Amino acid sequence: MKKLLVSGDSWTSGWPLEERMPRENFTWPNLVAQKFKCDLVDKSRAGTSNYRIFRKAVEGILDATVDTVIVFLTHWTRWEQGSGLMGDKPGRIYQHMLMADNLEMFKNHFNGYKQYTDSLRQIISLQSMAKTYDTACYFLDTFNDNVYNKKVITEKQFKNILSTNIVEFDAMDDQRIQEKFTKVSNLYKHVDNNQFISLTSYENLVKGCKIDGGHPVEDGHQKIASIVIDFLEGENSG
Repeated sequence: MKKLLVSGDSWTSGWPLEERMPRENFTWPNLVAQKFKCDLVDKSRAGTSNYRIFRKAVEGILDATVDTVIVFLTHWTRWEQGSGLMGDKPGRIYQHMLMADNLEMFKNHFNGYKQYTDSLRQIISLQSMAKTYDTACYFLDTFNDNVYNKKVITEKQFKNILSTNIVEFDAMDDQRIQEKFTKVSNLYKHVDNNQFISLTSYENLVKGCKIDGGHPVEDGHQKIASIVIDFLEGENSG
């Protein structure tokens, strides 16, 4: 491995410690790059969405100097909305999550089914692109309830996702729900789980590690770095 590009959210960027010390001192991407003595392009950003994570991963795959891309998927409900709807910085892209104080925003603008299935399409697209461009591309699901790292999705898990379409879900009959469930199940069949560093979420992998502001700090990053390193060494052992 000569050049590694990493795309993720705050659990990758090292927030909140990244606000107090250089990432180079502690984050798992830097620890991995130091282990393999390779160049690192770290595109992770606190509060980011899977759309941005996808965009930066695409850029890495298309960059002929990058031979490995690692994607850490953020919470599936994070979505990008144009300026002027929330916050005080016009012209910026805002990342939203389903919370009590913005239920009206979700009710009027959010499409949970599209949001979730688009994320699956992004994973499939990245895996296909990586093969075309001969780039190693690996994934890890950050959060327990994302279920991106599952080989199949249950109908109960799917209904939880679909229920974020607050108005539409209440009016949706069982046949329509089943039609959508069939479509999402088919997408799952095309995700290559062998490209996941672990089928356990980041959130579970760092249980027992120190937490600051709901995020792992030095020992959590060290643990994830060791898991990524062991995976990469296994991938390259042959």
